[in-house]
Amino acid sequence: MSDTLPRADDLEATWNFVEPGIGQILGRDGTPSSTLKRVDKVLSPAMYMEVYTAIYNYCVNKSSSTGQFNSDSRQNQSSILAGSEIYDKLKAYLKNYICGLQRDTDESFLSFYVRRWKRFTVGATFLNHAFDYMNRYWVQKERSDGKRHIFDIYTLCLMTWKQVMFDQNVELLVGEILDEIKNQRDGKLVRQSDTSVAIRSFVALGIDPQDLKKLNLNVYIQHFERPFLESTKAYYTSFSENYLASHSVTDYIFEAQDRIGDEETKTVLYLDEHTRKPLSEALNAVLITQHSEALQNEFIFLLDSRDATKIATLYGLMQRDLQLLPKLAQAYEQYVKSSGEQEITKLVKEAHKVEENAKKPGSAIAISSTEYVKRLIQVYETFTKITRDCFHNDSLFTKALDNACRSFINVNDYALPPGSSKTASSRTPEMLAKYSDQLLKRSNKNAESTADMSVDDIMTIFKFLTDKDAFESHYRRLFAKRLIHGTSTSDDDEELVIQRLQSENSLEYTGKITKMFQDIRLSKQLEKEFESAIRIAPDYTKARYPDFQPFVLAETMWPFSYEEVDFKLPEELVPTYKGLERLYTNKHSGRVLKWLWPLCRGEVKADLGRPGKPPFIFTVTLFQMAILLLFNNRSVLTVGDIQEHTDLSVSNIAAAVVPFIRYKLVTQTPSGLDAITHPDTQFKISTPYKALKTRINFASVVKGDLLGNNKGELQEAQKIDKELNTERQIFLEACVVRIMKARRKLPHTTLVSECIAQSHQRFNAKISHIKRAIDNLIGKEYLQRCDDGESYEYLA
Repeated sequence: MSDTLPRADDLEATWNFVEPGIGQILGRDGTPSSTLKRVDKVLSPAMYMEVYTAIYNYCVNKSSSTGQFNSDSRQNQSSILAGSEIYDKLKAYLKNYICGLQRDTDESFLSFYVRRWKRFTVGATFLNHAFDYMNRYWVQKERSDGKRHIFDIYTLCLMTWKQVMFDQNVELLVGEILDEIKNQRDGKLVRQSDTSVAIRSFVALGIDPQDLKKLNLNVYIQHFERPFLESTKAYYTSFSENYLASHSVTDYIFEAQDRIGDEETKTVLYLDEHTRKPLSEALNAVLITQHSEALQNEFIFLLDSRDATKIATLYGLMQRDLQLLPKLAQAYEQYVKSSGEQEITKLVKEAHKVEENAKKPGSAIAISSTEYVKRLIQVYETFTKITRDCFHNDSLFTKALDNACRSFINVNDYALPPGSSKTASSRTPEMLAKYSDQLLKRSNKNAESTADMSVDDIMTIFKFLTDKDAFESHYRRLFAKRLIHGTSTSDDDEELVIQRLQSENSLEYTGKITKMFQDIRLSKQLEKEFESAIRIAPDYTKARYPDFQPFVLAETMWPFSYEEVDFKLPEELVPTYKGLERLYTNKHSGRVLKWLWPLCRGEVKADLGRPGKPPFIFTVTLFQMAILLLFNNRSVLTVGDIQEHTDLSVSNIAAAVVPFIRYKLVTQTPSGLDAITHPDTQFKISTPYKALKTRINFASVVKGDLLGNNKGELQEAQKIDKELNTERQIFLEACVVRIMKARRKLPHTTLVSECIAQSHQRFNAKISHIKRAIDNLIGKEYLQRCDDGESYEYLA
């Protein structure tokens, strides 16, 4: 360059002065790729200032000379700002410069493009500074006047590069970039920096002429992102098909996971953020969705293996496509349901084998309630762990687990055997109640068997019961026996279960059970009051008033139905009986005591052993006690004698005597069950009586001996079902009244739906039962049908 600056009014001289500097700023063809520091060495500060000054002088001089004939200072400033001539010359120069760039021998276009792009953008930055005065005045004014084809010098450089270099070679460039990405995916060594720079150039060249500050990704999306996504789909479509052809689906799961991880952690490093989401969607489509059927089929095998790592990996893949998760959750629900049903089927088959080995074909299946509940718990815990560890308690899978558990817990080969009637109820509530009884009953045999049982087990199964009222009914009956016989492990344990049931359902649900507890406590107070009262009686002796434990129970709360029985109380117990009635009547005026003689029990001391041996303690029913006390006066009794002194029916006498005969306390003449009801049949006490234990419970098997175990249980179950259906009908009628009282008028379908919703916490109400409740209430004039025939109206 000349040491002397050109004349400020000479365009050609000014251009000729700055052109060599522009060439050095941009870098001549063949100049190796240089960094910013190397450009500083080529372009000295003095030279840079000369270029800047020459352009500044020209623009200022031109503007002044253009405006010297204008007297109005408020005229359009476009007439007093200059720069268009030098702007056009620079624009032409840039086109020629870029056209003249040449590739080295054996140099790929990608390498050439990246090398020249890096140098060109550095030069464009310096050039923009050199033309700073023109940018700030002339360019800014031109653009403010709406001339959107005018740009600042840096943007002009980029626009020219796009027009001359990029647009002419974009397909070649993109092809080589995609080849490099493919080589990288295949594990070959590539120059990632070249790929990264080239891709970033697509973003840089996305210029919006209307708003230079606005980010514009049109060039990047159109010329690179779309081809990139298409090539990615094609590559992984081929890859996945080839991999599955030679590997197992399980291997593919881990390979797909690794591939997706690599793409989302490595490939995205040199992509624009905009591509991250569509890249993930493309990978999901070709690596997961296209093979979803195979993955879902493999899911079942992985569940069979219980391999948490593999299941979690498959879930991690499938959750990337949210549309696939519902199908996977549905498969999971069906699998858990089938697993639970299969476990109970195994249990039933095991019970059948036991019966066959015991040579009792055709008898009812005897399954331990503990074993039954433990099998259900085992399945639940297995899949709860899988849901937590593998599915991270995803709401879809948690719901699927709950639905499956609710299904197999209430319906299985034991709860509802094949061929059961549509009106049959599930046996699971009964089995759970028995399991609770086993846990809460005090027994020497229970210590080991209840070691792995807990209240948590009860609540786990309880929350899945559809007929919670059936459980409450069975539980209450067994609870009543524990309270009456004093066999509960502790009051604290009983109260804990009641509290847990309340929290899971409602206070109303445990209302009767809580009242039963209160009755027992009040009865203990009554016992103390009675004992204090008889001790001050003038005729008090221990023999006249034996130990007595009364239970005064609310008739509507306890599961004991009162039946009047012909029975004459033994004379030994009459003083106690009259004394209690007198005390209770005086204390509670207006209350009526109904004695449940069949449920009464007692202990009898029998000195029937050899001389010097301790007496026996027999636990007997009140009827058995009445019969045994007769032997104090006679050594031999006939059935007729027993009837005369006790007023008992023949069937009650037979039920009471059979346990005595079985345990050889009494001998029968003539023998045989057929003769036991004959009036002349004789019974004689065996003396001396021989037994291994001094305490013998004759009361525990009375019912079984009378009816047979299976028959007795069947009648008990039928009785419970009948009472349960009655309670449900009353509950549904109360629901209908409650709903109609609040709503006054409702269509039939709405009323039925609301009844089902209100009864859901207790049982699954059948539509036929709801219709019956509505008809009953219409008959009682609580409701009436409307004229439209589809609605009901409440009658105040």
